[in-house]
Amino acid sequence: MLDSKALSAPWLQSQSGERTFIGDSCQIGRGPNNTVSLPSEKVSRRHAIVHAQGQNEFWLIDLGSANGTYLNGRRVGQPTRLSDSDIITIADYRFQFFHPEQSRPAETDTANKTIQEIRNLNLWMLVADVEAGTQIAQRTPEEAPRVMGRWLASSKQVIDENGGTINKFLGDGFFAYWIDKEGAPAAVAKTMNTFKQAQERTDPRFRVVVHYGKVFVGGAANMGEDSLMGNEVNFIFRMEKLAAKLGQQRLLTEAATKQLGPIIQTESAGSHPVASFEGEFPFFTF
Repeated sequence: MLDSKALSAPWLQSQSGERTFIGDSCQIGRGPNNTVSLPSEKVSRRHAIVHAQGQNEFWLIDLGSANGTYLNGRRVGQPTRLSDSDIITIADYRFQFFHPEQSRPAETDTANKTIQEIRNLNLWMLVADVEAGTQIAQRTPEEAPRVMGRWLASSKQVIDENGGTINKFLGDGFFAYWIDKEGAPAAVAKTMNTFKQAQERTDPRFRVVVHYGKVFVGGAANMGEDSLMGNEVNFIFRMEKLAAKLGQQRLLTEAATKQLGPIIQTESAGSHPVASFEGEFPFFTF
């Protein structure tokens, strides 16, 4: 018998009525290690994922599949938020996404519960964003989702292998973080070097910005579903816009550079104002 937690979780329902409950992530593909394994040559080995982003928010991401992922009859070209009763089609398979909690009113003690769960942690933060999302959208309907999907899939693998967590997919990019603990600076440096190598050879072109600071974390029991809040979070998103303006593919804050120390060689990118923040701030590249 299913417990109350499972009954309140969202699920994918196949045409035969079989339910697959979704936790932090549900991976779909031909390979046997997927959450949902679809034995068809029309399905890629790692085809798509349903990813939890915050409380009661789930997104569908195609992982660069050859034959595409379709949401309500339209091919998914970038991460797309799911709604209750949406239809997901992969090759000859059809699933319906159910999430009744989306339409239920919040419990009266939700605000107090969230306040009690908020923590103040030092985090490494990384935002990656494709430089020419509009140019990708102008490609053929088959090519554009494939390029974005493959980039997202490879980027997610880099973050996962280095112990980071993707907190949000952002259409043309993503926001990831590491909790500051032993080994985190080395993991972040390795991630940055891997992305630098990818920038030198990959399509599409993309930017990476990195920051280190104290962040309010709360809203759920699981870090992968938490909300990240505060000035430092706002700062890194403004910083990504600055990197685009400066034409910098890689940009680090002074705080991140100091924490990395001798692990990675950096050079000054000058001091610049950041929208909505007073003064100018030194930045670095590598």
